[in-house]
Amino acid sequence: MRKLLCIIGATTLTAIVVAMIGISMLIWKGSGLDAESQAFVDAAVPAITTHWTKEALLDRATPELRATVTSDKITALFENFSRLGALVEYDGAKGQANMTYFTGTGGQISAAYEAKAKYENGMATIRFVLLKRIQNFHVDGQPGVRSSQGT
Repeated sequence: MRKLLCIIGATTLTAIVVAMIGISMLIWKGSGLDAESQAFVDAAVPAITTHWTKEALLDRATPELRATVTSDKITALFENFSRLGALVEYDGAKGQANMTYFTGTGGQISAAYEAKAKYENGMATIRFVLLKRIQNFHVDGQPGVRSSQGT
């Protein structure tokens, strides 16, 4: 009986140690992914929205996003966004990366971020969904609201 309890105790202890190592590695990798994805968004927002360059978005987009949006649609969207004017002030992105794993489909790393920026003719909130590239791009802008630093 004593031998059985020692085996169960050792097995339990081993499982706990392995679980703690796994959780530590996920936390370490997760913080690295957060930093990487935030740096990506912080570089993408000025590149895309300083002069509202659709090519800058498409260069960073996933193949899925490029396949679902037509050239005419993205041109119309960027003509609308450009009414906000040039980028005046960027407040930085807030969000986080997520790691998911599903049996049968495998793992996926994604991130969701929101960035606020001031433009010549208003404010905008820009939302990103990333899969190592831009999966979704959405702008909530207020072209009628002038920034305090505008002309």
